[in-house]
Amino acid sequence: MPLTDFLARLFAAGPRSVRRRTASRAGDDIQDRIQHKWMNDSRSLPLTKDHRELYDVIHRCSWHVLADFPNLVDCRDFNDRMQWLKLFDQRPEIVRCTDKIAVRGRVKERVGERCLVELYDVQQRFSDIDFDRLPRSFVVKTNHDSGSTIIVRDKSDFDKSAAGARIDAALEQTYGWGGGEWSYRFVPPRVLVEELLDPSAGVSPADYKFYCVDGEVKCAHYMDERDTDVTEQLIGRNGIAMDGNLYAYRPGTGFRVPECWDEMISVAQRMAAGFKFVRVDLYCVANRIYVGEMTFWPMGGFCRGPDQQAFGQLIDFDRTTFMPPILPQLVRQERNTRSAGKR
Repeated sequence: MPLTDFLARLFAAGPRSVRRRTASRAGDDIQDRIQHKWMNDSRSLPLTKDHRELYDVIHRCSWHVLADFPNLVDCRDFNDRMQWLKLFDQRPEIVRCTDKIAVRGRVKERVGERCLVELYDVQQRFSDIDFDRLPRSFVVKTNHDSGSTIIVRDKSDFDKSAAGARIDAALEQTYGWGGGEWSYRFVPPRVLVEELLDPSAGVSPADYKFYCVDGEVKCAHYMDERDTDVTEQLIGRNGIAMDGNLYAYRPGTGFRVPECWDEMISVAQRMAAGFKFVRVDLYCVANRIYVGEMTFWPMGGFCRGPDQQAFGQLIDFDRTTFMPPILPQLVRQERNTRSAGKR
């Protein structure tokens, strides 16, 4: 029986004091394992004290989710590679591109304004949004997380109270750090309102997620039926469906090569230029391409799909060069910004 399952059963069965002691012992055991692995990894990787907190976070989350530690020295699969990137490919531009508002600047610079979804409003609080000035349909979401998106097809029956509670909760959250997705921590939280693409269709447009290594598209992930029961298909750069299931969603069969496929690849590659790895999410509506967002560690690097090991070979990148850690610098900048704001 996996340790996590054993502990879950024991926690459920025993008195609270027993559960606390058991949890403490398990935590100490995991920390001892992490310490031992840190010492071994440090012999082969340029780990420093500035990596340590993030290293611990990544390993604790990996153990909790997958009951395994990542292999950072000889990456086995997609998940291992994502954890390697978190530690050894830290770039200031990643924070900008993680921010759903700031990334619009990169879209404008790299591929032009035509690929931007229209932005109606940006506010610090949900209550500051002037809904009277908005069109009938729109999308509300925060800029620093994943999963806060609210689709409004008709604002006349929009439950503002429920939406406000959801958005306010998201704005208060330090998203991503628990899984080591460090860039989200340094995005100033905002709520944004943007255009709802193709509202007459009654469903959200399909999502084309392009996986890029060194600025080159390796393959795409086609996500459809996103409003109901999401389906996924892996698609080769040539537009041919591939075998495999990465995220463990329901396998789909609906992919058809859009007319703008070659242009989509070009847009994704221009957006991805300069990064070892990034996923560029695009939409295609009425043969027009829109950039959705950029994701540097898809699913946090904790994918449960049965083919994530083979997929890791497809998106392999150079692991002989390392960027120095920038988290201490970002923390100092964050503190200085807060101090300046209090003056």
